[in-house]
Amino acid sequence: MKFRMPWMSEELAAAVSPRGALSDLRTYLRRRQRHQIVFLTAAIGLTFLMIYGFAIEMKGKPREYHRDIVYFKQWNADRTDAQIVAQQKIDGPEQTKREEAEKQLEAEKRAIFKRLGDQMNAVGLY
Repeated sequence: MKFRMPWMSEELAAAVSPRGALSDLRTYLRRRQRHQIVFLTAAIGLTFLMIYGFAIEMKGKPREYHRDIVYFKQWNADRTDAQIVAQQKIDGPEQTKREEAEKQLEAEKRAIFKRLGDQMNAVGLY
């Protein structure tokens, strides 16, 4: 039993069959030079390798999401300078701790990248 397509002629239906498509592909590949087929195969292989890699990565455990909400303090518009200075004295030590922690993280990252750069220099990549 043939699958009928009323909007398509019999000749056109035979031309777009899977058997006809494979025949066209074989003819196309026979006309190509060897290096073109090698690069075509490499391109197709790398494409599927990347898709496979993304599929594998998606199967992994999802990263935990944590909200990083920053709240701002509301200040009265009619504060005095003395109140502002007093609040800065309260907030000062906390701010310096935060800045020191950020500097330490930055130094650690810089050390990691320096080690990576030294390794790349040793191999001759950088």
